[in-house]
This record gives sequence, structure tokens and C-alpha cells, in this order.
Amino acid sequence: MNTLRGLGACAVLAGIAYTVTKVTQVDVIVLGFTCLAVTVTVLSWILSIKRSRHDRRAAGGGRRARRS
Repeated sequence: MNTLRGLGACAVLAGIAYTVTKVTQVDVIVLGFTCLAVTVTVLSWILSIKRSRHDRRAAGGGRRARRS
């Protein structure tokens, strides 16, 4: 399975290299990829916060439990 994963990574890198050589407006593609990466990162951060709050409440912790 790791061999296939490595081949997939090589295929992605080859696709990126081919795209960069064939596209004339590389800066637009880089900007789009950067915006996509930032959006995915922020969404995963928000979901992580929601999950940790849910887990804390399910475990009986949280601010209310510490004060009493």
C-alpha cells in the first residue's frame, strides 16, 4: 500500500510540474491553490474546536464543572 501511495505522490508532483510548464498564468494558479489551502485549514481548525468542545461536554468537563 505504501508503494501505491508513493506512486500517487509522484503522479501528483508530475501533474503539478506539467501544469506549471504549460500554463502561462502561473501566478493565478498559485493564488487559487493558496486560497484553497487557507480555506481548508481554517475549516479544519473550526471543526477541531467544535469537536473538542463537544468531547469536553460529553466527558462532563467544561467551565461550569470547574467552578462548582
